[in-house]
Amino acid sequence: MSHFRLPAAIAITFATAIAAIPPPATAQAPAQASIPSRAAFEARTMGDLATLCGASPQSPDYVAAIAFCHGFLQGAGQYHAVISQPGSGRAPLFCTPNPPPSRAQVAEAFVAWARANPAFAGDSAVDGLARWANAAYPCPAASSPSRSRS
Repeated sequence: MSHFRLPAAIAITFATAIAAIPPPATAQAPAQASIPSRAAFEARTMGDLATLCGASPQSPDYVAAIAFCHGFLQGAGQYHAVISQPGSGRAPLFCTPNPPPSRAQVAEAFVAWARANPAFAGDSAVDGLARWANAAYPCPAASSPSRSRS
């Protein structure tokens, strides 16, 4: 079975297009366990993504919010792995531990970081996620085998 690889030019164009979407003027940091609004599902800002990832189990949209969150996290992680793979000429923004955390652990840690860093709530969702991942999973010196590029 062959693996599909997104051509670098298309991947960069895709990331640039997503990053160019302006955040709404009223971006806010997520509340504790929140009930996401329909607008949050656009995930334009870090605050929106953190709201979805931190949705309350009592929310009628809980399942959709968590599925969206996990899908966003998985997609961002896979994209990062492709553009920063060895030989790409791009250094990784973050390096996950080995074994890697679960998506639920990542979501929980991201939400906690977003709550502690409300100044970034208006950043684009992918920029905020990358900022968190860079802080949470810094890359060690190249000689350390305990963490993997991801």
